[in-house]
Amino acid sequence: MDERRRIKKYLFRKKVLAVLLTFMIMFYFVINLVKSGEVLYENASGSVNEMLSGDISLKRMVGQIEASLTDDAYERMKFVELFSYTNVLLDKREINNFAYIKDETGSLHYSSFYRERETQLFEYAMRVKRLKDYVGSRGTEVLFVVAPSKFVPNDNRLRSGMPVNNPQPVVDELLFYLNRLGVDTLDLNRVIPCKEVPYEEAFFRTDHHWTIDAAYYSTKVLAQRMNEDFGYDLDTKTYLSDDSYTTVRYEQGMLGSMGRGSGANFSGLDDFNAYYPNFKMNFYRNTLGEDGLYRDQEGDIIGTLVLPDVLKNNSNIYSDSQYSLYINGLRQHEQIKNLDNPEGLKIFMIRDSYFSPVMAFMAPMCGEIDAMWSLEDMDQLDIDEYIRSNEFDCIIIEFYPYNIGEEGFRFFEGE
Repeated sequence: MDERRRIKKYLFRKKVLAVLLTFMIMFYFVINLVKSGEVLYENASGSVNEMLSGDISLKRMVGQIEASLTDDAYERMKFVELFSYTNVLLDKREINNFAYIKDETGSLHYSSFYRERETQLFEYAMRVKRLKDYVGSRGTEVLFVVAPSKFVPNDNRLRSGMPVNNPQPVVDELLFYLNRLGVDTLDLNRVIPCKEVPYEEAFFRTDHHWTIDAAYYSTKVLAQRMNEDFGYDLDTKTYLSDDSYTTVRYEQGMLGSMGRGSGANFSGLDDFNAYYPNFKMNFYRNTLGEDGLYRDQEGDIIGTLVLPDVLKNNSNIYSDSQYSLYINGLRQHEQIKNLDNPEGLKIFMIRDSYFSPVMAFMAPMCGEIDAMWSLEDMDQLDIDEYIRSNEFDCIIIEFYPYNIGEEGFRFFEGE
C-alpha cells in the first residue's frame, strides 16, 4: 500500500512538473508572438516571396525562416546567457553538444569527433591550375593564399582528449598538389603566430578570425612576397610602415561569432585593436548587398574602407561585429578603385572574410581591387565570366582552412 502511494505521489509530481513546463513554453510562445510576431511574419513572408519569384531555392527559404525563428526570438540572448553561465558553474570546456570547445587560455575552437576525408582536393587544385593557365597568356600572376587557423598542432592549450577540428592535413595536401602543378602558394599558418604577433595577440578568443594585428602583419608578408616573386613595386614603406597607422585599443570591446553562439558568460569578451590610417586617400567603392542591389560610395579611406561607426559605444555586441570596421566585413562582390593611384596594380581576389582587413590595407598600394566571395550564393555572379571579361595584373585566391570545400572552388570546373 505504501509502495503504491509512493508511486502515485511520484507520478503526481511528474505530472505537475510537465504541466508547469508546458505552461511556461506556451506562455513564452504567446509573448514571443506579441513582441516579435511582426518581425517574424515579415521575414517569413519575404523569404516565401523570394522563393516564389525564383530568387532563392526552397532549401534556402526554409533555412532563412528557421534562422529568423531562432535569431529574432524575444529576449533570445538572455536565455543564451543563462545557459552559458550554467556551463561556467559546471566548469565545462564545451558547449552546445561540442559546437565549441574552450582551451586553458579561454579561447574557443571548433570541435570535431570525426571529419570525413576530403577526396576532391586534387580537383580543386586542378581548377586553380586551369585558372592560372587561362590568365597566364595575359601576363596575370596567380597566388593561392591560406589564412591561419586558431588550432596549432602539438599545442598543449587544450585538455587531453578534447576533439578539436584540425584542418592542417587538408591544407598540406591541397598545397602539395598546387605546388606540384606550378601554382605559387603562401601558407600563412607558417607565418602566424610569430615573434612579432604571438598566439595571444594573433586570434580573437571569441571568434574564428585573426586579429587586426595579425592581418596587418600578414599584409606586409603578402606585399613583400608579391614584390619579390612578381616584380611589383607595392609601396610598403609609405603605407605599411610603423608610422602609417595609429593603433587604438578597445578594452573588452568585441564579442565574436563563437562568443555570440556560446554566450559571453562562457566565452568572455575580447580586446580589439583598431588601425586608423595616418594619411588621406580617396576611393570609389561599389558593393553588392544582400538585397541583390549594387551601391556605390566615394570619399576618404576613413568612411569608405575603414568605418569607425562600427565601434560606437552604443553598438550591440550580440549583433554588431567590430571586425566589420574594415569594408563591412564581407560582401558577395565588390570593387574598390584608388582615385589617387589609378595606374596602380589591378588585383582580383577570390576570398573570404579573413581578407577583409587585408583588402583595406592593400588598397592604398593598388589601383583597383575587385573581390568575390565564392562561398555565397553565386546566382548573380560568374567568376569564370568575370575573369574572362576583365584583365588583372594579379589574381589572389584566399581560403580560411575550414572553408576549403566544393562550394569554395566554383570556378574553371571540368575544362
